[in-house]
Amino acid sequence: RSHSVSDDLLLASPPQTDNHASFRLSLYVLVLRVIPHPSEAESCLYPTRPNWSESMLSSLSCQPWVQRNLARLPRASSYEDGITAVVAEGDAVEFLSRAHNAWLPGIVEQIEKNSSGSCAVKIMAPFASATAIAVHLDDCVACIKKPCRVSLVAPGGGVEGNGAVFAELEDGGYFQVDVVGRKSTLYDRYPESWQGGGPAPNLASFADDLLRMGVHERTDCFIFGSRGGQVVLPAFWQALGDSIPPSIVINGGCAMNLPGHPVSWPEKATTIMFMAGQDFFRGTQTSHEYLTSACRCVSPNNRTTAILYVPEMKHMPQQDILRLALAHLVRAAQLWHINRYSVPISHLRAAGLALQQHGWGSRLLYTSERGQWQQMFFGPQEKDRPAEPLSPRAPRPQQPPPLKPLGTAVAVLPISKVLSMTPDKHRALAAQAEHEAAQLLRSPQTVRMLEMHRRLLEFAAGQDGEAYAAEGDLANERVRKAFQRQTPTSPKKAQQPSVKPHSLLNSHQYQCLAGSLVAHPRYHSDVLPVCSKPTRVAQQAQLSYGYKGYLTQQVPIAANQQNVHDPVVSEVLA
Repeated sequence: RSHSVSDDLLLASPPQTDNHASFRLSLYVLVLRVIPHPSEAESCLYPTRPNWSESMLSSLSCQPWVQRNLARLPRASSYEDGITAVVAEGDAVEFLSRAHNAWLPGIVEQIEKNSSGSCAVKIMAPFASATAIAVHLDDCVACIKKPCRVSLVAPGGGVEGNGAVFAELEDGGYFQVDVVGRKSTLYDRYPESWQGGGPAPNLASFADDLLRMGVHERTDCFIFGSRGGQVVLPAFWQALGDSIPPSIVINGGCAMNLPGHPVSWPEKATTIMFMAGQDFFRGTQTSHEYLTSACRCVSPNNRTTAILYVPEMKHMPQQDILRLALAHLVRAAQLWHINRYSVPISHLRAAGLALQQHGWGSRLLYTSERGQWQQMFFGPQEKDRPAEPLSPRAPRPQQPPPLKPLGTAVAVLPISKVLSMTPDKHRALAAQAEHEAAQLLRSPQTVRMLEMHRRLLEFAAGQDGEAYAAEGDLANERVRKAFQRQTPTSPKKAQQPSVKPHSLLNSHQYQCLAGSLVAHPRYHSDVLPVCSKPTRVAQQAQLSYGYKGYLTQQVPIAANQQNVHDPVVSEVLA
């Protein structure tokens, strides 16, 4: 045999078995284009890590709108121990080569069902003939590596304000950030049941499109923000239930008294809410009332929900705050989703400590048992103050009517490409989709090809719609800047001073929520003391082991009842 990449890649055959029932399982063909190692093709220079942002745009046929992925996609190893990443068409991966004892970069070109009961991987390289090699679905974890995919839902997600922070998630190579949809499009408005909402297209129909496209099937972790958390995430809960991937919800829009048909909070959904104290979502509530209301929205049987509350954070999170906490929260959500009985306390705590080290106070609430909440405090705890109202805004300028009919097809694009997208680039993608649709008509026409042709034309119309939205956003930004120059500004609140971090134990306070754990480090001690039993509680206290094994007490406290001997304990959150 020749010593080519196509011969030497490590691929395992499916196990031999006489059990014919095993061949009725859903198995796939995984087609990879593997980039040769520089030692095999010295004239070619290749990056050590594949560039998935380029691979996703090389052919629009891999867009979820055009061709939905299979119901069950293979999973590969990620770059973090214990976490796997879903593999979809167009993904850049690394593939294990036996000849080089190294990982080579490649691109997933096709995933298909294989009636032979195995997965075949087709290797294409400039210097070697294409060869198909069979690999069992379960061997993808051993043979393929890729970053975990984070799907950022654009409407309400803050791509425009915090796009640079989301892009930085990719810097370590652990995450691949895809942006789903775009703000200011025809579907970026509330449904009819909301005040000021309208009929489809709206955010509810947008959520239906994402479900039809199977975006959840190719996602390892979602990020929602604002109206995305209010409308899109509850629609996912209603359709997917406990099978929804873990979610980061900026602003905590899912934990509000929302209009329309009530949606039950899934009992096994992993949800981490990043909530702001200076957020108009808070209204006139105090911080205590705001968090109490959010906790009441969570199913009492759910044990995989957390809230990181930053009193000085705004509705559009300050970049410094989001940058410090986001990666920790994403990792925590993934680990919690894998093992819902083990709270990822180290990652949750790391987010609070990172904020504390830069002078930001925060509060962490999380469910450890069914119906029980625990709480930690980090950094300076400023006196509660009302949320700042929305600042005056100039009316959005009226756009001229579009030259083409606008579509609502949803694009899924890499964050690095989204940040550089202009109206002209959106129209270039539309032209590419039209060209690929025309190419399909030149091949033998099957039902599948005709469906892809129709979907590509819809995708082209959707890109025309995004180009029109981008032009509107540019015009609105010019008006906003001119309005700011004409509007007198009030003096800004001084930023919180930098504080010297305390020791690990001294930087936390543990508080009872809904009759859960009560413990407080006192007098800057290096040992967590046992809390005294509140005198107003007549029930017998039950001993348990709390954080890091320090002895604590399981103290049932009635609602709206305080411990007269310990003024640190606040009212219980029901």
